[in-house]
Amino acid sequence: MKKFFIITTFVLFLINFKIAAQEYTTIEILNLEPKIARNAINQTFKDLKLPPMHIWNNETSTESSFYTYNSLMVKNRFVFKVDVEPNKLTISIINRQYYTNNHWADSPLPMSKKQAAKILDPIKESVQKLTKT
Repeated sequence: MKKFFIITTFVLFLINFKIAAQEYTTIEILNLEPKIARNAINQTFKDLKLPPMHIWNNETSTESSFYTYNSLMVKNRFVFKVDVEPNKLTISIINRQYYTNNHWADSPLPMSKKQAAKILDPIKESVQKLTKT
């Protein structure tokens, strides 16, 4: 019975940890015209040497190729997703994977807020700088 209680507590902890840590894999920038947002995204991804992102005038959503980085000596990768809506630009991290046993597998843990900020904050700053009027 004690073993069951410990396992249940551990599982509940992981569920709560996963929910709490998933808060920062998306950023939103408000009050941007779609054309300005598209140009800023294309230029930002080029300037920051991220996977090429080309969102054309008639598109409202697109995804990049995989972006690879190392975290705690583990190879990781994910895809950027960009959604352009009237007055709102959304940039998300999706399809997170890690490299194990000579293949890629879905990441079982959420990305840390610190790691997400390290990747997303420069994008947000660059877009805001490029769209400042």
